Amino acid sequence: MALSWIGLSALACIALYFSAILHRRRQNLKHISGPSLAAVTDLWRARIQFFGPFVPSLQKLHQTYGPVVRIGPNTVSISDPSHIAIVANPRAGFAKADSYSPLRVFINGKSIGSIIDMQDEDRNRAIRRAVGAAFTTNNLLDYEPNMNATLSALLENIRTHHLHSSFNLYRLIQLFQLDFLFLLAFSSAPGHLEQNTDVLGMSHTLYKRIFHWYFWQPLPRLERFIYQNPLWSHLLTVPSPWARTGAQHLASRLASSSALSSATKSAKLDLLQKYILASTARPDLIPPSSLAGLVNSTISAGADTTSGGITTVLYLILRHHQVYSKLLQELESTGISVPLRHAQVEHLPYLDATIREALRLSAPLAVPLERTVPAAGCTLGKTVLPPGTVVGCAPWVVHQDKAVFGGDAHLFRPERYLDATTEEVQVMERANIAWGLGGRACLGRHIAELELKVVIPTLLLSFDLKLCDPKLDIPFGNMGTFEMELKPILVTAKERDQSDESRA
Repeated sequence: MALSWIGLSALACIALYFSAILHRRRQNLKHISGPSLAAVTDLWRARIQFFGPFVPSLQKLHQTYGPVVRIGPNTVSISDPSHIAIVANPRAGFAKADSYSPLRVFINGKSIGSIIDMQDEDRNRAIRRAVGAAFTTNNLLDYEPNMNATLSALLENIRTHHLHSSFNLYRLIQLFQLDFLFLLAFSSAPGHLEQNTDVLGMSHTLYKRIFHWYFWQPLPRLERFIYQNPLWSHLLTVPSPWARTGAQHLASRLASSSALSSATKSAKLDLLQKYILASTARPDLIPPSSLAGLVNSTISAGADTTSGGITTVLYLILRHHQVYSKLLQELESTGISVPLRHAQVEHLPYLDATIREALRLSAPLAVPLERTVPAAGCTLGKTVLPPGTVVGCAPWVVHQDKAVFGGDAHLFRPERYLDATTEEVQVMERANIAWGLGGRACLGRHIAELELKVVIPTLLLSFDLKLCDPKLDIPFGNMGTFEMELKPILVTAKERDQSDESRA
């Protein structure tokens, strides 16, 4: 009997404790409008994010309640670009929120956090300074030979395997991206394109990682309890092929007598070697134990998002014949031919506008990019947010703001950048968060832009590409987590005479 009373008392104390926390969280944001259930539990948001349609639901909330909407007991969504500028300011002290913790990878039962999910902003800035030179525009020429070699393998793959039958464009671009990233990171490619298959089984596991994050983003504490609990995490977390392969490359390189040699500093180094040299120079900042996380970031961050970006840009071009024709005219008017150099296509206005517009409508990440309000709190317009509040902004919501992008913001129209004034273009650029926020924006952005600017023209000049289903409609933003993987985009390719300016 005594035990039962003790048990009931314990349960009552636990219930009171969580009720007090919930009450406090509800009171902190009671002045912010939103669905009533969202003030009580994150399960409201989880349901919409799991099953969809998430983005249309979020857009409707902002239309109803304004630029700041409560979507959880301690979470708000913002849509005003001027508010986003405050949150994105590196000096404002907004750290990445707990919702990034489900991205952590485990090897041998141990978490190897990466620069993507790091919440220590000071350390993040210091690491970016230490390795950031590897990703600057000044170093793009170092990576062009690797990209050209991989692009040559992509063209050969299409000519060998796909000229006489339809193929999944997304799958093929994934193989290209994996080979390119391995060349970039480790100076050797597994040969996905040569063998026309996912040699290491990485594509699906990369998708599973993003799926896991999208699924658990609204409930990071529960995810940590289930998947990151040291008591049983080793039973639930199996090293993915890309994390395991990256760790193997790292171990092999560290064991090499030349890995830390100063002689390597004069050579054109792969990213792994640059990380090792940065660790040697600043072991206090980048200890050897953190190198696996940097390698993990290189592969995982660049593979799925960039391959998806290249694919969706191509899809939107093929879906809109007028854009396709205009783009070909611009490319042919320059007199360039394959193989291309980045310098030849870097400043082509219509190509640039097409890529900008495609990424606006199909940003790599659909979920909100979330930050935590610093100790001083913050004010967004007339809304005061207390310290610890989670602030999120979803690219697919922000990018369809009609006040910024026009009344036809839902349409794919590259001309909006060419017809706009310089000031209007600047406003649109400030509202563009396809590459992330402020000081935590994608570290590999310039490499991804290099790929977009070269891969897309190369394919369009080499082949006459057509969608098997001319009316194929990909509902960007209308999907829930369970539908988020990019569906097969079946295309046909016909060898193209580069001197022929006509399209069938």
